Amino acid sequence: MLCLITRPDSVVVEVEVDLKANGEDILNQICWKMGIIEVDYFGLQFTGTKGEVLWLNLRNRISQQVDSVSPCRLRLRVKFFVEPHLILQVQTRHLFLLHMKEELFKGSLRLNTEQAIELCALLAQAEFGDYNHNMAKYCYSQICQGQEPSHDTINNICWRHKELEGVGHASAEYQALQLVSSLNNYGVEWHSARDSEGQELLIGVGPEGLVVSKTDFTPLERIIYPVIQMATQSGKNVYVSITKDSGDSVVLLFKFISPSAANGLYRAITEIHAFYRCDTVMSTVKMQYSRDFKGHLASLFFNESIDLGKRYMFDIQRTSKEVYDRARRALFKTGMSVPNCETPRDSCSPSSSPLRLVKVAREERMCMSCRETHILREKLQRLREALTCVLCCEEQINATFCPCGHMFCCYNCANQLQCCPVCRSEVDRVQLVYLPTCASLLGLTEAKTLTYKMPRGTTISEDCGNKEKISKHQNLQK
Repeated sequence: MLCLITRPDSVVVEVEVDLKANGEDILNQICWKMGIIEVDYFGLQFTGTKGEVLWLNLRNRISQQVDSVSPCRLRLRVKFFVEPHLILQVQTRHLFLLHMKEELFKGSLRLNTEQAIELCALLAQAEFGDYNHNMAKYCYSQICQGQEPSHDTINNICWRHKELEGVGHASAEYQALQLVSSLNNYGVEWHSARDSEGQELLIGVGPEGLVVSKTDFTPLERIIYPVIQMATQSGKNVYVSITKDSGDSVVLLFKFISPSAANGLYRAITEIHAFYRCDTVMSTVKMQYSRDFKGHLASLFFNESIDLGKRYMFDIQRTSKEVYDRARRALFKTGMSVPNCETPRDSCSPSSSPLRLVKVAREERMCMSCRETHILREKLQRLREALTCVLCCEEQINATFCPCGHMFCCYNCANQLQCCPVCRSEVDRVQLVYLPTCASLLGLTEAKTLTYKMPRGTTISEDCGNKEKISKHQNLQK
């Protein structure tokens, strides 16, 4: 099945998947192509039969949710917004900022004059580099719904852009995302609905709770999660039970255009609450599912735990803390979390000048050398552990049992044993052995791990003492 995925930068990517594939297969493929490890922050959106915007359930088959019209058209969007300092990859941060620019253009995020000036200057620096005339007006129109800025505002943006001279692309994007994350309604997911009286509303679901607003994003009421008792869905309606300050319970009714749209709000309340407010996703949320008629019959006659016909209600599997820890471990395993090693920008970033592309290529080669050093250090650590006595964990292995010949401890520990712990045979005597790898090989390996290659191919050690060690080992080998 052919799927066309539209990224936040309006680039369309083709992905080919099996007819029985889940949504997670597409998301993993598109993130792999973009070099993104922090996959859990993103989701796939599609348009329903009545024009409603819905999230694809990543744990269910695509054919169960989207019409069988080929090709399948989806949109890659940020589903869970976190603070900028919790984002580990430059690529992820870039997509966050692109999504926030869309929210600014829609009007869900409001800026005052000072914030607009600062953000325009940062976006101009990130997209075009150092100051160039007539760029500030373009950026202002992009984030402020096409409003015509005043002459004084343009001058202030230009002066601020000049002050940012020399600031890199990644640093400018980080500062811009920090500014946007401080605004109200950052990370809020909006749903169109009507109240019990038929008035059109926008229901926002965010990290702190629900926001009931007018259609122009003017807030009417804010409901924090601790006062929400229960949220239920019935057809096109969603009922939210809350506790007032007086202690009385009130049920809020929200009507939607279709049951799928109502299910979207119900899913958002459950998943966003679990992502931001819980330490781990409860099994009652992960394992909540329904069955189709065929799967229900199979569960009755064969096995109740059979997966046939299952449709999971929620696709959240990790909380924000778990996603952050998982991303750090994944980056560490790939050798990309080395200090003073900046991850290069990928193909989803804006176009750059030739000099900047050369700089990025050098940084990428530097990352490869740091990755090789990290792999060598891991091998060195495993070698040390393999040559360490398993009993005292201090001395090196230098003894063998006779007659079985097993070796796993030092001479002092071996003399205290009467039988071999490996084969349980009696020990006649303990033979002292000398392994050349214990001292010489470890010293040589350690010296090599402190050597890395610079971009131009020159080999440089961390200090002069390392060079002397390497030269001595080379002379001994000769």
